[in-house]
Amino acid sequence: MFHHSLAISAALLFAGLTGAAEPMKATLRDNGTLLVDGKPVLPYGFYISTGHTGDKRLKCVEQIHEIGGTVVHIEGPWDDDTRFLDKAAEVGLWVVAGHTESAAKLERVKKFKDHPAIIAWTLYDDANTLSDAAHLSKMNKLVKEIVPHRLTFIPLGTQSRDVLMPTADFFNCSDFVGWEIYPVASPKAADPTLRATETQMALVQALATRAKRPYWVLPQSFIWPGGRAPTPLEYRNQCYVGLVNGAKGVMPWSIYHRVDSAAVQAKKKAEGKPAWEEWYLPDSKALWAECGALASELNTLAPLLLDGKRTKLTDSGDITAAIWQGKTESLVILVNLSEKEAKPVSLTLPKGITGELTSAFPDRPAGLKWAEGKLTGKIGKAEVCVYRITDK
Repeated sequence: MFHHSLAISAALLFAGLTGAAEPMKATLRDNGTLLVDGKPVLPYGFYISTGHTGDKRLKCVEQIHEIGGTVVHIEGPWDDDTRFLDKAAEVGLWVVAGHTESAAKLERVKKFKDHPAIIAWTLYDDANTLSDAAHLSKMNKLVKEIVPHRLTFIPLGTQSRDVLMPTADFFNCSDFVGWEIYPVASPKAADPTLRATETQMALVQALATRAKRPYWVLPQSFIWPGGRAPTPLEYRNQCYVGLVNGAKGVMPWSIYHRVDSAAVQAKKKAEGKPAWEEWYLPDSKALWAECGALASELNTLAPLLLDGKRTKLTDSGDITAAIWQGKTESLVILVNLSEKEAKPVSLTLPKGITGELTSAFPDRPAGLKWAEGKLTGKIGKAEVCVYRITDK
């Protein structure tokens, strides 16, 4: 049932009663920046995973908006109660709508093809493990025939030792891709450390650049069965490492996912395996507060992250870093990849960078010095440092 009462203006637009000349358009700049009706957007938000109710979808959208998020990914099915879509349109939250794995699901795309909140359609979840490039390309073509004015998306990843890096073909199947990185307390992870984000995102950057496709980072914000959630510092580390490696958006999994059914829980218990527990991120107070803090920071940094010229400053070692150069200032982000110890920094910036070095966020780690074109000092374990260099 379509509920108009929550967002009258959005519903009227969807119904075509406002006299708008044409529906909203979501496009991409040559550098991968998301444009909605020509305006640049820095995507930051969360997946709403499976098992959600209409009330839970609506609550998640409200929560993501309240902390300053700009996007939400909704896994299907969701069209039994679309109040969340109207609410998203009302508050200005953009929706990546999932999924369109088969031709049978194209009716959903046709029905909601002009909804003012939806910027993109997901072709397949865990696309490189559950599908193949030929099928994804076919579905991409069918979806784009219905909604040429919106984007297509696939999430990729190597969360398990059994799942290899996707081949280059997967980076040619949609308008943009997302990279799943869930290393914290995962017994199946190929590399269960924060360094996995850097290792994998660097490979993604190379493949996506070759395919001329933008990519978002999809960091961990949940608990693996039998494990633990990322600490606020681990969460922040993953998000910023993604940006350092060229990600054009940050969309963690997840704000919500369901518990395993009673039958599945019993089976896993008999096998000595832990089951999935219901997860609602805002119940983890410290981690959710960090999610909001990061939203505030990215909204502040958005002009340089969207329009600045990014240069990766490192290609190995314990520190990963990049610089974004704008007309009157530059942004430098440095991340310690070690969870165990502080690491020294000695980093040469590009020639011609001048001005005053200041911490972008006074309440965050700082202390590096800049002299003779070099940043030097030490960064604490797993810490992120963000600096501005402003022309005098």
